[in-house]
Amino acid sequence: MVTKVKLRESAASAVLVLGLGITGWSGYQLFVVARENAAIDDPRNVSLDEDTAPEVVLAKAQALDLGGDYQEALRLYHTIRNDPVPAFRQRVHYNMGTIYLREAAGLWNARGVLEYARVNALVAMAKENLKEALRLNPDDQDARFNLEYAFRITPPPKEKEKANWQGTKSSVFSTLPGIPGGGP
Repeated sequence: MVTKVKLRESAASAVLVLGLGITGWSGYQLFVVARENAAIDDPRNVSLDEDTAPEVVLAKAQALDLGGDYQEALRLYHTIRNDPVPAFRQRVHYNMGTIYLREAAGLWNARGVLEYARVNALVAMAKENLKEALRLNPDDQDARFNLEYAFRITPPPKEKEKANWQGTKSSVFSTLPGIPGGGP
């Protein structure tokens, strides 16, 4: 009889310890989620490290982009562009493509053909990211519109200067002697 009472007390203690552990773990998880939500709500003063949630990094990058620091925003987007969640990756690629496209359009409107190489490179990166965003979500109309815009503002290829060679070539074979037959 005594052993049954001790067994029940031990079982009750084990259940109590397990319940306290689960409650403590759930409380910690709620604390982490509340902290991340606060960081997403106001990402300006968030310091990032390797353990920072990708959603917080995305919010910080968007805040930097809105603040005009697109280089730092692109750097942050590059750190999270390989996230395993396709919808999240699609959002990151769309944002990167939009930044590249905005910079290309601004540069083209401000400097025109003088910045041909930079505009062409920025448009190419915009197209690449917007195509990836559309591959991940073919129904994204914003990405489709921006990709169409990127194709429309692609600068025409530079024309090569015509060769000024006016001689005639009698043969396509070299006139220099080669190795005679039977050589090593």
